[in-house]
Amino acid sequence: MLRRPFGCVRFVAGRLLPLWFLAAGQAVATEPSSSAAFQELLFRLQQHPALRVPLAERSHWQANAEGSMGLPDPNFTLGLNNLPVNEPTSFDRYLPSSRSLEFKQMIPGLNGRESLRESYLARAALADLQRQQVLAELELRLVTALAERRRINASNGALDQQMALLAERERWLRGEMASGAAVYGRFDELDVKRVEIGEKKITLAGEAERWQAELRSLLDLVPPDGILPEIEPRIWTGNPQSLLKIRIELGRLTVARAKVAERNAAFDSDYAISAAWQQREAGENFDGDDWFTLKFTATLPLWSSTNQSPKLKAAEANVTKMMAQQERQLRELTSDYQTAQANYRTAGRLLAAIAQRQQRLKALEAANRRRYEAGDLDLDGVIRPALKLAEVELDLAQAKKQRTIAAARINAMLVEENP
Repeated sequence: MLRRPFGCVRFVAGRLLPLWFLAAGQAVATEPSSSAAFQELLFRLQQHPALRVPLAERSHWQANAEGSMGLPDPNFTLGLNNLPVNEPTSFDRYLPSSRSLEFKQMIPGLNGRESLRESYLARAALADLQRQQVLAELELRLVTALAERRRINASNGALDQQMALLAERERWLRGEMASGAAVYGRFDELDVKRVEIGEKKITLAGEAERWQAELRSLLDLVPPDGILPEIEPRIWTGNPQSLLKIRIELGRLTVARAKVAERNAAFDSDYAISAAWQQREAGENFDGDDWFTLKFTATLPLWSSTNQSPKLKAAEANVTKMMAQQERQLRELTSDYQTAQANYRTAGRLLAAIAQRQQRLKALEAANRRRYEAGDLDLDGVIRPALKLAEVELDLAQAKKQRTIAAARINAMLVEENP
């Protein structure tokens, strides 16, 4: 009667512990390859359509900046001037009648064109920063999806281990019942536990579909498992400009200040030069001759109090708003960074605590196994710690996911060295 249960003990002890050590060894052995595969995913992520929007925006403003210093097209006018209605083809009877050719070139003020160019360049730089922000958010989504899938796979493995242990426990109980022991009521516990495990696996299957859909959205494919390497958070030195969103706010502030420069330039004059040539034929009362006219035009800000000045005040108020928004964003980001750091540290401490619980359960399982082999304990005393060890795997997977996502969230806040 002892041989079959003793074989079960060997099955339990030989099934769980070596598998856990083997899984840990495989994780270490595959880390370089998983890191290389993860870099390939990051490269593929850069082809995401969301990144083409700020790229096109940057090209748009850069092209505008290139054209902002150019002059507007000149005007050419051909004219027949002051012709009599009854003789429209006559140019020799009436003194005002003439043919004319006119040229006019508008010359916007240099200061205005330069300020407009700086405004466009500031918008192009802002679009580049926004592209970095979109890429950081996509990378955070990718790491989150991979971390969730890793948790789901580890959780499914732990649940499968629990189901195998429950099957082994059932076989032992049936052996005990066949020998006359009153253990029939303990089969209900097994059924309840199996139902709970089944519910968890249904939930995990739904979560797996969700994160597969997320990966398809990001990469247009579902990569294989085991790609995510360990994510280490970068350290923020406290420099506000190391925060990506602060750089974006600074970029918006630069655009707002460039708009103020535009409004100031609107007080300057715009210019125009024009030339006209008129041809007149000789008549009875005058000799024919060609006339030439030159003109220079300049605008004067006579109505600036009702036109330029209010627009300048509006632009300056926008600068004030951008500065306040930057200060508010810095406070929020500081809080977000501290929260993410706290989550990362908490998850790390939790992993250490769970590892201690795991070691104690392993020691308990080993001690119970020795007691069973000595005949002081039944097989159920060996299987119960093994079931607890499988539950520990669920907690480890959850804590590891939380630490990975917290690290990725921290990294998404900070500026990439080589975006």
